[in-house]
Amino acid sequence: MKQRLSHPVMRILLIGGLLVIVSSTAAVLLADDADNSNWAAPARARREKNPTPADTRSIDSGKNLYMAQCADCHGDAGKGNGPSGRELNPKPANLTDPSVTRQTDGALFWKITNGRKTMPGFESLTSENERWDIINYLRATTRPASTQPAKDK
Repeated sequence: MKQRLSHPVMRILLIGGLLVIVSSTAAVLLADDADNSNWAAPARARREKNPTPADTRSIDSGKNLYMAQCADCHGDAGKGNGPSGRELNPKPANLTDPSVTRQTDGALFWKITNGRKTMPGFESLTSENERWDIINYLRATTRPASTQPAKDK
C-alpha cells in the first residue's frame, strides 16, 4: 500500500508502514548531479594501476570491444553522441573531453565496471582484462599524439 502526502517543501511517502521523506533539497542535489560532472571514483580506485600493456593487441581488442559495447551511446569517436545516447538523461560522457582524459586509468576502470544511472556496469558483461583493453584503446585515441602509448612494431 502506497500513500502520498504533499507538503510544499517535502514529499512524504508511506510505503507499507515505512515512512519515507524526500525534501526539495534532495531533488536539487539530484538535479545538480545529472550532468556526469560529479561522478567521482573512490580514492582507492583512482590509485589502481592498469596492469595491461598498451600494445597493439590490447588496443585492437579494446577498439573491437568499444565498438561493440560503448559506441552506440558514446559514439564511434567517443564524443558522447552515439545514436542510442541521444535519448539518455544524463547524456553519455564525451570521452575526449579533458575532464575525462585527465582521469586515472583506475578511475575509468571503476566507472566502466560499476556504471551509474543510464550507463550499465560492465563487470558481468566483460572480463577484467577486456575493460583494461577498452581503457588502453581510449588512451590511444583520445590523447594528443605526443602522449599516445607506443604501438608494437
